[in-house]
Amino acid sequence: MKLNRLESTTQPYSGASVERARRVAGEKVRRVELTEGIEGDRQRSLQQELAEFDGQAAGPFEGGERVLLEARAVAAQLTSLGAGAGALLKAVPPTGAERKVDDQA
Repeated sequence: MKLNRLESTTQPYSGASVERARRVAGEKVRRVELTEGIEGDRQRSLQQELAEFDGQAAGPFEGGERVLLEARAVAAQLTSLGAGAGALLKAVPPTGAERKVDDQA
């Protein structure tokens, strides 16, 4: 079995972080901005998503009629269950007497 090599999509540091590093090169303590390390990961993720995108998958949605038919079929099934089904489908308001995981015995 032959494995394909993964292409490197790591982006270089942003211009702002390079400029900031030049300004503080002589200082002993260097300030690190919150998003400085994230930018490369974000760009790599974006490049991977763009590489995996199939252009033919996007287009106008033409399945509305089918969705409507399926919704009507589900509604017909629910109405045929009778009056007792409403108790099963509707949420019951909490009474406060239910035990929770952290309650002591």
